[in-house]
Amino acid sequence: DVRAVSRFTQYGKNFEFRCDESEGRGGRGEAPSPLRYLLTSLAFCQQVWYAKGAAIVGCEVEALDIDVETFMDMRGEHLVAGLPVHPQWFLVTATVTSPSAAKVVEAMATEANRRCPVYGLLRGAVPIYNRLVHNGEILTDARPPGPPDSGGEGEER
Repeated sequence: DVRAVSRFTQYGKNFEFRCDESEGRGGRGEAPSPLRYLLTSLAFCQQVWYAKGAAIVGCEVEALDIDVETFMDMRGEHLVAGLPVHPQWFLVTATVTSPSAAKVVEAMATEANRRCPVYGLLRGAVPIYNRLVHNGEILTDARPPGPPDSGGEGEER
C-alpha cells in the first residue's frame, strides 16, 4: 500500500492532501499521484503569476487555461540504463483569451515565467518548454523532443 496523507496548517487553516499510485504501480488509484501534485503545483503557480503578470504589463485577460505535461521514463525508477529517476522535461501550454495585443500577452507570459517560483525551481532541474496560444493563434511553440522508446510507459498529463 503506497497511499499517504499530508496534513498541514496554512493561513491559520488546516488542509489535507492524499496521494496514491495506480494499481499497476502498487497503489489503489484512490487519489492523485505525487507527480500529479507536482504538475498541478506548476500549473497553479503559473496561473497566479499570469494574473500578476497581467497587472504588471496591463494585459486584459478574459480566460486563461494552463496545461502542464511531462515525460518520465519509468525505467529510471528501476535504475535501468542510467536513466534519470525524475521527469525529463515539462511542457507548459498557456491558452489566453484576451483583447490585448499579442505583444502584451507575450509580455505577460514572460513575467509569469520570470517570477513563478515553482517554474524557476523546475527550470533549474530540467528543460521547460512553453507554448503560448492567444485567441486561437499560436505565439510561441517550443515543444520537447519526442519521448525516448519506452514501450509507451510513463507519460503523465
